[in-house]
Amino acid sequence: MFFDTNIEKLYLIDGLSRSGNHLFIEWLISSYNKGEVYFLNNIYPKSHFNLYDKNKIDIVKLITGSAATSDGFDESKNMNEKNIEKLVTQKEMLSLLKGETKSIKVLIMSIENNFVDILDFFQKRFRNAKKVFKVIILRDILNLLASRFEAERKIIVELMDKDPDFKWHKYETDSITYGFWVNNYLKGFHRDYIVYNYNKFVLDQNYQKELAQKLDIDYNKTEIVQSKFLTGSSFRDDENPDLYKYFMRWKQYEDNKIIQFLMNQKEIRDVLCSDFYFCLEDDKLIIKDNKIELKKDKKKNSKLMIKTKLTKSEQKILNTKLKDIQNSIDDISSKL
Repeated sequence: MFFDTNIEKLYLIDGLSRSGNHLFIEWLISSYNKGEVYFLNNIYPKSHFNLYDKNKIDIVKLITGSAATSDGFDESKNMNEKNIEKLVTQKEMLSLLKGETKSIKVLIMSIENNFVDILDFFQKRFRNAKKVFKVIILRDILNLLASRFEAERKIIVELMDKDPDFKWHKYETDSITYGFWVNNYLKGFHRDYIVYNYNKFVLDQNYQKELAQKLDIDYNKTEIVQSKFLTGSSFRDDENPDLYKYFMRWKQYEDNKIIQFLMNQKEIRDVLCSDFYFCLEDDKLIIKDNKIELKKDKKKNSKLMIKTKLTKSEQKILNTKLKDIQNSIDDISSKL
């Protein structure tokens, strides 16, 4: 069956929507040769697969909603043309899903808006995968929230024009985003996972090279292309923002009570500064040496930075504090 296929490299990817998932996936695909990659985009584990019976998969839903091929299935239409050539054909994809293909070189499966544990579930199912790469997509929480708010707002406006009584529940941004983000961020400390940090990726070429090495791909073959999946950037009117503006998109939603609350949490600000190149002091940023840094004092040019690597006890304390913040956000959301 499908899960029994011999796979040389299996990439299992989990990230929240609007985190730069497809920027990463297209960069990953670009490193491979023509016709090598099997790509299932944004699968839904509960509807595409029977979580209790490995022999039951919904081929129709996978083909119509997730399969990306070089010659037709819809999920490839928004990809870069060069990367489309890297994908297998419809015939090859169908053969794999039916369990008729004995071995393949590369399978990429992306999952959005799920807890990271789902990657462990699929790793156990693919018993014959030689190399498994479990990737967590992360973006700083403030700009992630802003992008989700913006995408959600535009879709709501469009749908409510058609039906004033329509209620939108895709992102449920105010109540679920932070919980997923904290879970994914804390899981990133474990050696079993590879973290793709969107903030670092767009700023630091050395980080890209390190990431390529962890993923066992040739960095020299990779190419960064603008993703067209769904709406691309949530801020569509700003196609080529400078880096400063990119990191300050959250300012458009600075009156939002959740963003205001997060901005006042020292733990959040420290995490953003140490791990996301996103350091704030009086809402001001500077870009220097491929990092977003701050000037607390113009004369001293001091930086607000904390340790990137935490001890186990420090991780435990941070874990508790970040999860305590979740309770406060739930309370705020219930009152909105």
